[in-house]
Amino acid sequence: MYAEEILLFLIINFFYLFLGYGYFSLFLRHQRRQCILFLFAWTFLWLLLNLLYYHVLTGTPAMRIVSAAAVAAILLCSAILFNLYNKVQERTDNRVKEALYERQLEYYSKQYQEISRSQAETRKMRHELKNNYILLEALARKGDTESILAYLPQMYETAPQALTAHTGNIVVDAVINYRISSAQADNIRFQLNLGIPTRLDISDIRLCGLLGNALDNAIEACLRVPEKDRCITISMQIEKKNLFIEIINPYDGTLYSSSKGKLLTRKENAAHHGYGLSIMEELLDNIGSMETVWNESTFSLRIILYSVI
Repeated sequence: MYAEEILLFLIINFFYLFLGYGYFSLFLRHQRRQCILFLFAWTFLWLLLNLLYYHVLTGTPAMRIVSAAAVAAILLCSAILFNLYNKVQERTDNRVKEALYERQLEYYSKQYQEISRSQAETRKMRHELKNNYILLEALARKGDTESILAYLPQMYETAPQALTAHTGNIVVDAVINYRISSAQADNIRFQLNLGIPTRLDISDIRLCGLLGNALDNAIEACLRVPEKDRCITISMQIEKKNLFIEIINPYDGTLYSSSKGKLLTRKENAAHHGYGLSIMEELLDNIGSMETVWNESTFSLRIILYSVI
């Protein structure tokens, strides 16, 4: 009889601790700030559970029945609530993820259109500059220095900004140059190794989303390291008709991951952030793959897009 009591005690505690681990994992993912409060509450219920079990073993017949019913109720309610809470969180995750996915695609689509229009205007300005140079040459041959000096300030104001990426692929150039421009205020440097054709057999929206999310994550990581270390390396090469992309950035040595090894966001509102890599995985569905590699100070994201030429 003594052995049976010990076995039942172990089964009850193991089942309860197993539920506790599941609850804690969910809280850690969705409500990290409330994890400590949850641990206190769960520990209190665990002590109450064992106290009730003690009464099951030592109490009066009536007390044993009441205590046993209370133990069963606690375990049953904990299991039911865990199942319901898990389903609610999964549905919430899916809704938020779908909404963010649609917003990301819409954002990058608009961004691509706006930057493409900006580049078209830049090409037009370059054409106008050519005409300006012809005019300056004519004025110089006439020796009309006053007209030249009066015209030069106008050229400075309308001079196009130099772009860094010049692959000829409008999507790649647009996204990279946009990110480089936006990161200048934070003193983030870029190193580019881009060897790609002007046309790739992949949706512009997918390519824009992949590069945009990857560079956003790299820039966010750079903001957590000293300015002297802020440098992002972007490599894009074609090998055997596949596109290989690697983005390397420094980071502060801290990464959050789930029990399954999936990287988690470090932002405060975790329920509404941290979908960058998940969105990229969906964008790569059936057309490519990716992996993440890191050491103590450097993080590398590697992407392969299949048969793009």
